[in-house]
Amino acid sequence: MQPTKHADYAIRVLVRLAIQPGRKVSIAAIAEDEDISRNHLMKVSQNLARLGYIVGYRGKGGGIALAKPARTVNLGQLLEHVERSLRPAAKRVPGQPAERGALLKQALEDGRAAFIESLARYTLADLVDDALGRRAPVVEFPAPPAIREREGGRGA
Repeated sequence: MQPTKHADYAIRVLVRLAIQPGRKVSIAAIAEDEDISRNHLMKVSQNLARLGYIVGYRGKGGGIALAKPARTVNLGQLLEHVERSLRPAAKRVPGQPAERGALLKQALEDGRAAFIESLARYTLADLVDDALGRRAPVVEFPAPPAIREREGGRGA
């Protein structure tokens, strides 16, 4: 899956801030270093501040900084917050008949949920470690059901 520019820029901003924890960084500096439009980065930063991921400081010496430790920023939750296409679809109301074509909607929702679940295994701190060349954690992924069945029910 390819994230939107908004989600990509949000992740880049957060990684940049997490590399320098406790320091304020100007939006202009991030825009220049990341080759991103300053106006677009302002919108992304405003959204991240509204969501509680960053704090903005006005005036001389102002800038933006992380609002919480990088290890507490879950990538699955982050992308659900900033990526509109990853927000859960409306659920069927219990007791109401299923509409025609509901199977495709359910399959897409299952895929979305699995994608978010796989991202939830990582934090912003993991991305920082990777960006700085530190060893990223090895995460064991279970084999998909079809592969488990072919292997006689064995796990990954």
